Amino acid sequence: MAKATAIGLDISTSSIKFAEVNLGKKEPVLTNIGMVPLPEGLIRDGEVENLEGVSAALKELWKQFRIKRKRVILGIANQKVIVRPMDLPYLPAEELDSAVRYQVQEFIPIPIEEAVIDYEVVDEYITPEEERMQTVLLAAAHKEMVNIFVDVLQAAGLVPEAVEVKAFAIVRSLLKKEYQFLEEEQEPTGSVCLVNVGAGITNLCLVKEGTPRFVRMIMRGGDYFTKILMEQLSMSPAEAEDIKRGRSQDEEATKLLQKEMQTFIGEIRRSLEYYISQTQERDLNKVILSGSGSKVVNLAVEINRGLRLPAEMGHPLQNVQLGKLPYTPEEIAELEPSVAVCVGLALRDTEE
Repeated sequence: MAKATAIGLDISTSSIKFAEVNLGKKEPVLTNIGMVPLPEGLIRDGEVENLEGVSAALKELWKQFRIKRKRVILGIANQKVIVRPMDLPYLPAEELDSAVRYQVQEFIPIPIEEAVIDYEVVDEYITPEEERMQTVLLAAAHKEMVNIFVDVLQAAGLVPEAVEVKAFAIVRSLLKKEYQFLEEEQEPTGSVCLVNVGAGITNLCLVKEGTPRFVRMIMRGGDYFTKILMEQLSMSPAEAEDIKRGRSQDEEATKLLQKEMQTFIGEIRRSLEYYISQTQERDLNKVILSGSGSKVVNLAVEINRGLRLPAEMGHPLQNVQLGKLPYTPEEIAELEPSVAVCVGLALRDTEE
């Protein structure tokens, strides 16, 4: 393996989270993990609004958790990131890159000279006319937006080793990687819908046979529910958060929260319907939830009801061994839903 340690970095609306993983062992070992809060307004809709404020928070994170390594893998998710499938005639790998870049402008609303582009072949098939085809999942981002994140990292003394779409990272942490392949333990064939509900943005990724096939970003997350309760029922942030997490009861607030959850789930449902209409694939097995916003009371139950799919909480730490961490088991359990992105980013080099 090329390196012994990797750091995944998730800069989100209300916090910065990191995971440091030792990749030099037989199985990855989580050696350090944590987060610091971000004041409101530094990150808005997944983009940097205040470079100095975010870089200062990064410096504080490195100081507080005594992180020595400076090289990081950064996750991004905002409206300036586009993920699209492209169907192309089959080409060998050495010819595919030029073909993708020749046709990419048809698929993205960004001038190609202003975009950062990556792609992966996710499927091959034969048409009824017996033409060999392949499906490429294209990821494109505004170069200026990416450069601002790079500037933030550099201002904090950090080096971006890679930049990756957050939805791709959660595949590595939310899908169980079997180190001992036992037939009875394998997941059933079909697709799984991963839903990472962050504070401000929800990342949705449909995965088939371990490979991302479809990505959507919904521009609302857990903070949306808190703000609705505060604005419409004149609650304090603490009161709204307690209602949202199910720590206290209020009949009017519960009805409002359920109504807003149904609207949110409707957005997820429309994304799934679009995927089905494009692929004709209806073999969705379940929904796996993660993210700080997934702690909304009864969210999994409402998703099960609204999508008619089993919904369960994910376990982002399932693919790492836990090193000596300064947390109690209860603190780890509280932290785990929020770290799916940064853990998945740190596991980037474990892919074959």
